[in-house]
Amino acid sequence: MGLVPPIYDVVVVGGGITGAGVARDCAMRGLSTLLLERGAPGMATTASSTHLIHGGLRYLLYDRPTTAATCLDSGLILRIASTLLRRLPILWPVYRGQAHGIEAVETLLEAYDPLSEQKGGKRHLRLDAEQTLRLLPGLSRQGLLGCVSFDEWWVDPVALVKANLDSARRHGAEILVGAAVTGMLRGPAGVEGVAAPGFEARAAVTVNAAGPWIDQVGRLAQARVPLRLRKGTHLRYEAKLAPFGLLLEAADRRYVFVIPSPQGTLVGPTDLPAANPDSAATQPEEVAYLLRTVRRYFPSFPERFDATTVGSRPILSQAGGAALLSRDFAVFDHQTRDGIGGLVTIGGGKMSDFRAMAEAATDLVCAKLGRSLPCTTSCETLDGRALERPPENPRAACREDPSRRHPRLRQAQALGRLAIGFSRHLARRALLGRPTATAEDFRDYYAG
Repeated sequence: MGLVPPIYDVVVVGGGITGAGVARDCAMRGLSTLLLERGAPGMATTASSTHLIHGGLRYLLYDRPTTAATCLDSGLILRIASTLLRRLPILWPVYRGQAHGIEAVETLLEAYDPLSEQKGGKRHLRLDAEQTLRLLPGLSRQGLLGCVSFDEWWVDPVALVKANLDSARRHGAEILVGAAVTGMLRGPAGVEGVAAPGFEARAAVTVNAAGPWIDQVGRLAQARVPLRLRKGTHLRYEAKLAPFGLLLEAADRRYVFVIPSPQGTLVGPTDLPAANPDSAATQPEEVAYLLRTVRRYFPSFPERFDATTVGSRPILSQAGGAALLSRDFAVFDHQTRDGIGGLVTIGGGKMSDFRAMAEAATDLVCAKLGRSLPCTTSCETLDGRALERPPENPRAACREDPSRRHPRLRQAQALGRLAIGFSRHLARRALLGRPTATAEDFRDYYAG
């Protein structure tokens, strides 16, 4: 492979969507940047996602600040990557006896509407059982109350990573694929770069953006970044099996997506504790769980699928049960945290806020370099077209929330807000009646 030039401003470890976003931001600020990826960019955790740029509707039940922040950044991702994103209408069918009744579900969507608008989302629609069955004739009829609709953005995640890396290259970054980092170069002040088989790369700052592997990479410098990894499996069908996206409540009250796209159909994900992300594998009980859930609603849904995808979510270690885990992200300065200079870790988060994650990490890199360089990643599309600077949004400066360290308090705040919304919802329904959309309304609404 040859000797890599010895000194950069920043070396980024990891070529998933987080690392690609960091490399792009660093390069756009004029920093000499090298990204190292041990495999094919975007083909690990990023590729195993549900392929959505979404706001996190379900987080409104226990972590509203993360939903708000993610919707904000999803809107900026739409702004810079609009040619890669497709609007995906999603139907949420509701039955008698489910955990959340139709009024509670619509209340949740009413709370989501103004946040979703920040990412170009349309306000929800509600359909009765008859109109729902006109849209989904294969849906089980018994106990059906109707459905609500919302929309998210589908994306090919590997193409999104590639577009970020291409942009980074245009701004001067170097990208090395097949370069597994096996050690950290140490000096008097701390980390001074990384080592990989056959070469060393020296840098003023090393950014650990290795997703579920951030703890493994951190250990190379005697730094720990504890995670609570959660494994997610999807079933993949080559055929497009649904006209719209679906959100289905499973028997254990979790939710499973059915995501149709130009690439076929995804069903998932599962949500189980994980250990080593290198050994993540789909288990037969996960397949049975997903098939059982989707066939509960669509009895004729095919049992034979073409493949599975599996990956580990890089959730930061935190208190609380699995159902309350925040998907927020954090940037770790190992100088102040561990006394190890030259090393920064970006962890947590998800594809839907990768741009904000990159901005936060690169802000810290610039501070450590003593250079005041503003972020411009939302002012240029991934293919290089200049954009006007977006208006300032006060929510962008409000990511840090004290309740994040107290999941029960965070949940209580979220549920209290929804309880108020539920009361108002019932009052409106009593006063105005029960207006619902038709199947034609739905098709026209999402066609525009």
